[in-house]
Amino acid sequence: MSAGSFLTWTPSDRRRGVLAMLKASALLIALPLPAADRGAPSRSEPARSAPARTVQVDRSNHGSVRHAETHVIQRPVEPRREPQRPIEPQREPQRPVETRRGPEQSREVLVHHDVEAEVHRSHAWNNFVFGRRHASLPLGFLSLRLGGVPYFYSDGLYYQPADGGYQEVYPPVGAAIPQPPDGAIEIDAGGQTYYFAAGAFYVQQPDGTYAIAPTPIGVVVPELPPGAIQVSVNGTVAYQFNGIYYEPVFVNGVTQYETFAP
Repeated sequence: MSAGSFLTWTPSDRRRGVLAMLKASALLIALPLPAADRGAPSRSEPARSAPARTVQVDRSNHGSVRHAETHVIQRPVEPRREPQRPIEPQREPQRPVETRRGPEQSREVLVHHDVEAEVHRSHAWNNFVFGRRHASLPLGFLSLRLGGVPYFYSDGLYYQPADGGYQEVYPPVGAAIPQPPDGAIEIDAGGQTYYFAAGAFYVQQPDGTYAIAPTPIGVVVPELPPGAIQVSVNGTVAYQFNGIYYEPVFVNGVTQYETFAP
């Protein structure tokens, strides 16, 4: 644009030009303001360090444990042990009472006899009753004669003829039988072996038979003869059988009986 043309501007053109210049100046003045608002340092002030940025953390999974982020530690499994029980000492088995047999194997003789602890087997002579009558003799009886007097023997019992039959009597001294009665008890006294049954003491003879010997005095027997009668001797309790007395004594805490003469 030439000077000539500028001079030919009309007043309205000049007014528009002035307004344009004012707008351009205002724009130049407004440009530094955003930098000031952002805190940009001026040339005279040293530069400030940028403030730390706030990091947003996603806490949506907090409060629960995810298996993918955990580690499982395998620990050895210790076997559960049962409590040990004390070992009980072994007890020796109870042994039965030793038995000894005489020459005849069918006869049973006990070496030790505990009266109160033993369960007695029933024998025919256990039911002896002096003077009891029988119409006939048992099968298999033996006929004996002592001093001309007849006797009959069966299973440890002795009989004599009576009116209308036979009656039970005490075992007669000197009567000999093939073997002691079933259930006879072996007793050693004064170097002599006796076999005690039904109140009789049998001794083996040279010919192998067993004869009734006189009752030894001071011998302890494990049980009373069947049919023994309770009596009082010198103010003490005793038992009498066929003229022989038996006194209760204690042997190893067990009641047994000792023969004596008042």
